[in-house]
Amino acid sequence: MLLPEKPRSYTGLRVWGDEPADDIQVSFDEQYIEEIQVRFDVADISLPLIGGVCDLARHFDCVFATPEGAIIQPSREAVIRTVLQSDGAHFVQDPQGFIEKAVRLDREDR
Repeated sequence: MLLPEKPRSYTGLRVWGDEPADDIQVSFDEQYIEEIQVRFDVADISLPLIGGVCDLARHFDCVFATPEGAIIQPSREAVIRTVLQSDGAHFVQDPQGFIEKAVRLDREDR
């Protein structure tokens, strides 16, 4: 109900939404869900979507994990704070500054 389901392209994967924007991907084997991935469009944040995903996570007693391994409680405030502090949000706010910083950090790591 949060996003329209896309036609299945792979066995074991269901996708709702649109990959360049907001989407939810559920990977599963024949019996169990293996992974759920949620991506929010930081250029056009949908507060109702974030709230709905948090409601579902709380209903199933789940938490969120970022790619870096941080654990986020399923509250709108915590998720929005995390989204706004993400690399994606920093890029949207200042693409040139983000790239310049990434290049500088890459040079420092060499």
